[in-house]
Amino acid sequence: MANAIKGEIGFNAAGNDWTLVYDFNALCTIEQELEVDVADVGDKLASPTMIRSVFRIGLEAKHGAMSDLEAGRLIHDLGPPMAAELIGRGFQAAFPDASAAGASAEGKEQPKSRGSGRAR
Repeated sequence: MANAIKGEIGFNAAGNDWTLVYDFNALCTIEQELEVDVADVGDKLASPTMIRSVFRIGLEAKHGAMSDLEAGRLIHDLGPPMAAELIGRGFQAAFPDASAAGASAEGKEQPKSRGSGRAR
C-alpha cells in the first residue's frame, strides 16, 4: 500500500496494485538516463517516450527493475492522460513544500513572527 507521507502514489492497473515513488534516487536516474533536468520534466511530458520512461523510473523503487515495455503496458491499461496525472501527483508528493515556496516567490507576504510573548 502506498504511503502518502513518504511521497508514494498508489494506483491499480492490469489487475495489480502499483506504487510510484520519485525519491532522490529516482530523480537522479531521470537526470542521468533521460538527460533532462528534473525541473524540466513537466514540460517534456507531452512526449509518449518521456511519459513511459519517467513512469518506469517511478515504479522501480517499489517494484524493482522494469523495462520501458512493461511500463508501457501499464500505461496502455491506464491511458496516457492518467499516467501523466499520476506522474504529476508523484512529483508533487516528492516536493510537498514546493507550492508553499512558490507562493512566497510570487511575492505573497509571509506571516510575520509573533515573538516570544515576553516583555523586554
